[in-house]
Amino acid sequence: MEFSLRRARAEDLDTVMNLELAGFVPGIVEDREVFARRILAFPDGFLLAESPEGLPVGYFNAEIWSRWDPLDGAAGGRFDLGHDVGTFLDRDGEALYIASMTVAPASRRSGTGRRLFQRGLERLSGEFPKLRTAVLIVNEHWTGARRIYETEGFQEAGWLPRFFRPTEGPEGDAVLMTRALR
Repeated sequence: MEFSLRRARAEDLDTVMNLELAGFVPGIVEDREVFARRILAFPDGFLLAESPEGLPVGYFNAEIWSRWDPLDGAAGGRFDLGHDVGTFLDRDGEALYIASMTVAPASRRSGTGRRLFQRGLERLSGEFPKLRTAVLIVNEHWTGARRIYETEGFQEAGWLPRFFRPTEGPEGDAVLMTRALR
């Protein structure tokens, strides 16, 4: 599926929330206010994917941190659901944290997720040449997403026990994954 990427704007919040609610189960869904703050604080890192007809295909949301040390683990709550982007944001930083990404149900199993991930990484690493490392977390149960990240060069760097706590379904550890960008 073809799609274009653009920075999300405040008026895209309903679209972003529809994608979020379709992509994640209750208990691990970000609040509307969190996404509003992220779009406002760092619009360069919040990308909306749209079909040629203008329909939402997915979103890619990332932050830039001054640095990343895998030994820090979850220090300071930087991975917590609802964390404040402003706490760690450093536009001149070296670490790209992929905070969230999802694809619309109609676009799944078509390679769109992989392409969105690749293009989001490529765009941000191109716009911010000081970036050296990318980091993300993924639920241990999301094997499809983990395969994408592994084939894109991400390696396991640790685990955050019982991190994902949906209101329905099994709890899951977060797998911390990293990759060099340069």
